[in-house]
This record gives sequence, C-alpha cells and structure tokens, in this order.
Amino acid sequence: MDFVRRFASCTPQSASVVAGLACALIVMEVQRMPVAHSVSFSMFAPVPYLAEAFALMVLAFLVWRYPARRLSNSAILRGAVGFLATLSTWLVLWGTGLDETLMFVVRAVYRASTGLLVVLWAERLMGLGSWREGCLIAAAIIVSGALTCLLSVVPANVLEGILVLLPLVAAGAFLTYRGRPGDGGSSALPSISPAEHHPLPAFSLETTRDIVAAAGLLAFPLLCRSPMISTQSAWMPLQDGFTMDQAMQLSIGAGTILGGVAVALIIRFAWNRIFVLVLDLLVLPLSLVSLYTAQLVGMLFVLHFLIVDSTYKVVLFYIMMVPFLFPEMRKGPRSVVPLYASFAFMIAMRALFSGLHSLLPESLYATLVAVVVLLSFAGAALLALLLVHRQMTRREPSPEATPSQVSGASETSPLGQRPDIVAACSALGDRFELTPREREIFLLLAQNYRAPYIAEKLVVSQSTVKTHMRNLYAKLGVHSQAELLLLVDEEAAK
Repeated sequence: MDFVRRFASCTPQSASVVAGLACALIVMEVQRMPVAHSVSFSMFAPVPYLAEAFALMVLAFLVWRYPARRLSNSAILRGAVGFLATLSTWLVLWGTGLDETLMFVVRAVYRASTGLLVVLWAERLMGLGSWREGCLIAAAIIVSGALTCLLSVVPANVLEGILVLLPLVAAGAFLTYRGRPGDGGSSALPSISPAEHHPLPAFSLETTRDIVAAAGLLAFPLLCRSPMISTQSAWMPLQDGFTMDQAMQLSIGAGTILGGVAVALIIRFAWNRIFVLVLDLLVLPLSLVSLYTAQLVGMLFVLHFLIVDSTYKVVLFYIMMVPFLFPEMRKGPRSVVPLYASFAFMIAMRALFSGLHSLLPESLYATLVAVVVLLSFAGAALLALLLVHRQMTRREPSPEATPSQVSGASETSPLGQRPDIVAACSALGDRFELTPREREIFLLLAQNYRAPYIAEKLVVSQSTVKTHMRNLYAKLGVHSQAELLLLVDEEAAK
C-alpha cells in the first residue's frame, strides 16, 4: 500500500487515469457481457471489425506521415471519439428496436470508437514513460476486472445505471487528462522506484533481418490468437438464465483480474530482455489451451473465461507497450505507428477468422485453424529462441579478446578510479547489446566527460561522437547525459 500511495502522489491524475482507462477497457468488451444483454455471434460479424481496422490503419498512416504530431493531443478528436464511443455503446446495449442495417452501422462505429479510445489512451500516457504507463495499465486492468465482477452481483436497476456511466467516465477522464509533454521520459516527475529508470530494451533494427524478426515476434502471437474469436460461439448457448449469466460474468471479471496481476508480475520480474519472450513463450502457449476448453465449455466455462480474458488483457498490454520496443527517432517524438499498426493487425485478423468461421464448413475451418495456430506458434517460438541465442552469443567474449575489450572499455580510460562505474557500464553494455565503440563512449560519458574530450581521446571527429551518443541514448532509453549518469549510478548501487 505504501507503494500505491507513493505512486499516486508522484504521478499526476493517476486515479483519473486508472478509472478512465478501466472503464474504456470494459466499454470495449461490453457487447460480450451476458449480464448486459443477450449475446449472439452475429455481434462479432467481420464488417464492424474491418471498419475498426481500417480506421486504425488510416490513423497509422497519418501519424507516419506527420510523426511530430500526436493525435491524442487534439481535444476535438478526444471529444469526438468519447462522444461516439458513449453514444454507440448505449445503442449497442439498448438499441434493440433499431433497423437491422442501422444497427450494423452502429456496431461498426462502436468497434472503431471504443478501440480507438483505448489506443489513444495508450498514446496519451506515453509521456509518463514506459514503466509508469505499464503500472497504470496494470492497475486499470485489475480495476476493470473488479468492476466486471461487480456487474454480476448488483440489482438490475443498479446494473443499468452503471452501464450508462461507464462510457461517460471513460470519455470524461480521457478528455480532461492533461498529459505531459515529451515521450517516454519521467525525469521531471518525482522518483518512485529505480525500476522506472530502466526502459524497455528496444529491438535492434540495423538490418532487414532484425526488422523482420521484430515484426515476427509481435505479429505471430496476434495471428495465433485470431482464430479464438470463433470460440465465442461455444459459450453463448449457456445463456439460459440469470444465474448462469452471473456465473459467466463473474468468470470474465476474474479472468480480467488475473490478467492484471500477470501484467504486474511481468513489470516486476520481466522488465528486461525477456519482456517479449514472455509473450511468445509463456502467454501464447497458455492462450492456446482455450481452444481445448471451448470444446468442453459446458463443464469448463470458468477455466475457459479465465484463460481467454487473462491472456487477452496481457496481449493488449503488450500492444500498448509496443512503441517502447522500437528505437526512438533521431528527430521528433517516439513513433506511435507500431501501436496503431499492431492493434489494427489484431483486429483485421479477428475479422478475417470471423468471416471464415461463417463461410467455411466446420471441418475445413477447424483444419485451417490448426494449421495457422501451429505455424504461427512455431514461428514465434523459433524467433524467440533465435533472440535468446543471439543475446547469449553477444555476451560471450571471444578467445582473442583482452580483458579491456571484454568489458568494452578503452585502454586509455582511467579505469582504476571507479571500478563500480566500470562494472555498471559493462553490465548495461551487455543488457542493451552495445557495440564496442558505443561501450567506449558510454564509459567516458559515465565519467562525466563531454563530446569534445571524447573525440580527442578516441581520435575521431565530434560529429562521429555525437552520432554514437544519439544511438547510445536511444538504446539506453535516456534523453541526456544526466539521465545516463543516473542510470549508471543506480546500476552501480545494486
């Protein structure tokens, strides 16, 4: 509890953020909640999902075309998205008398606006830094799970009032959140924990192979989960009474809470090079169990919802963290194109398999699902193992290397003065996979030397040193030499 109080006091509007994001997460999934209304598979038709994916891809193109702009900074856009999400949610829940064609349009607007509301929340929180944003997302997921459980036990009139308020709170909090200038740095905020100064390690994008591997590590899990939309139809026939609806709603909420706890554990124990590997080698295999529980959903519906909702929330967390897994641009803010593109890819694949489930014979669809799941899981596992192998081989010193080369230090550097700094730089150099030249510059920067001296010491031009410094800052996730010194001091204090 002391950590929660300290976090709340050091993070502006944290309570508003958690409440707003939690409500946005519920609103995005409210159409599959059995206590809210009777759920049918027609609600998961592919066209509304395609509309959502198209809207996200258009916005991804805009932020790619104008990288210096942040869509979430526009109060007009935030207000419009909040209004559409609120109105469409109400119509999805209570617009039973609407024309079928009009209802189809409403569902498309609902999918696009509620999905965009969550994505814009993620973009808006980037100014807090990856660690603080991750903590807020974990808290929001847990709160959304608790509220989902609450919906299963309240009286019908209270339930309706809560459902009315959920989109209003989500939109209101999003509209009033002021945010912070900058991207991914929390240096202007009071420190909470040393972990917040350890940014997520970014993918190396130096070669085409690196780019393909990074895209595969993120795309394969999303592709592998896409066929699971067909498992939605498995539990819908169980909606035969209020008690059963309550039990399923409670299971959905418990699964969401479990997902939030899993996210908190990932932040606590996997905020390093294994961050992506947890998704590919742990969360993804666990989510595949839902394909089995869907076959026995009558007996295992509790386990089914626990697996589906917990793993989905973890995957959603990874999507919201995607911008921090890519290096910062040399000019302008951190790119959010991966955020929009990955969310759009997930929704587009969901639309594809929803359509195939309706068009193909059951046996053919089952065969297709098996092939896609096995191939995508194998691809994700292979890339993850190759990443592990690459990290291990990079950390092994060559037989010809001298002790100074192994530590990444220059022979001309005054190493004897601060052995703790040398050890910290060596550990950080291994963790962030720095090149030998970057390690030399890193060690000199850690000793508080400036670019002119470093250039003279290493007999290179100042422009070369500054280029290496930019690359070094991007890999370490810092923005200045002061932040670099703080990072080294915290590593040395361990």
